[in-house]
Amino acid sequence: MQTADEAFEPKKRQKNNASGNWWWLIMLHSTWVILFGIGALYGFASWRFVSAGSEVPATVISLTENYSSDSGTTYSPVFEYRVNGQTYTYESVNTSDPPSHQVGDHTTLLVDPKNPQSARENTFWELWLLPVIMCPVSLLVAVIAIVLTFVIKPWK
Repeated sequence: MQTADEAFEPKKRQKNNASGNWWWLIMLHSTWVILFGIGALYGFASWRFVSAGSEVPATVISLTENYSSDSGTTYSPVFEYRVNGQTYTYESVNTSDPPSHQVGDHTTLLVDPKNPQSARENTFWELWLLPVIMCPVSLLVAVIAIVLTFVIKPWK
C-alpha cells in the first residue's frame, strides 16, 4: 500500500527511448528518397523525349477501357503512328473519364529515333505531370523528416 507522500510524488521523467524512434524516421527518410527518385527518373526520361525525340503525327485508333473499384471505368487512348514506313501503336499511360480523345482524333507523339516503339504523347500531362507532383511532395516530406530528426534527436 502507498503512503500519501508516495501517491502524490511527481513521477520521474523517463529517458527518451532512442531505439524506438529510429524505425519511423528511417521510413520517413526512405519515403522522400523513393518519391524523389521516381519523380527525377521520370522527369529525366521526359526530358530525353523532348530533347531527342522526333515528332510524328498519330491517330487514335481505339480506347482501352480500364476498370478499378476506386475510380470506375476510365479510358486510355491507343495511338497509331508511322516511322520509316513501319506502323506502330502506343497506348497512353494516362487514363481518364470522360476519355481525353475520341477515335479518329489526330495528335503528335514524341518517338525515340533509336527505338521507334518507344513513344509518348507530346502533352504536359503525359510528359511532366508525374515529376511535377512527385518532386515537390518528396521535398515536403524531406523537410518534415529532417525537422523531426533534429527535434526528436533519437541519437540521444
